Amino acid sequence: MSIELAGAAKARELREYFSRHGRIYIVVNTTGNDVLVPEYLHGDPALRLVLNVRMPQHIRITDDFLESDLTFSGSPFHCVIPMQAIWAAYMPEQQLESGILWEDDVPETIRSVIKAVRGMGDDGDEAGDAISSESGQDHAGSAIMDADVPSPSGRRVGHLRVVK
Repeated sequence: MSIELAGAAKARELREYFSRHGRIYIVVNTTGNDVLVPEYLHGDPALRLVLNVRMPQHIRITDDFLESDLTFSGSPFHCVIPMQAIWAAYMPEQQLESGILWEDDVPETIRSVIKAVRGMGDDGDEAGDAISSESGQDHAGSAIMDADVPSPSGRRVGHLRVVK
């Protein structure tokens, strides 16, 4: 039952964030079998998709999943993304500044990369502080995907708000 409550709280926070900003990236772990995205995108622990209130298709965010017909390289695809597969949301223009990180849902592979990079750094930032991202490649304006794993930079770009 706690999983359902956590999903509902996360969905509510995601809906509010999306409504407040209008255009956001979500970072999705597509390694699970329950994530419905184009086949060539499966296996990416940090797939970035853009959601925009100006998209012509409906974007449905329920307590359990996000669902929409997103466009990849000009071809629409009906995507269903479980809430537990979404592990971050942020505004593209601000590169993770004032974003949200759901720490419990960050894939272990991403945690390992961040830990390894932090081990090489001098500043010892808290969890989530060092994550930064480069902009993805726009595909028909509806979905942005980028298989690059978020990587720490030498400077502070912004902060994700950690949600436990």
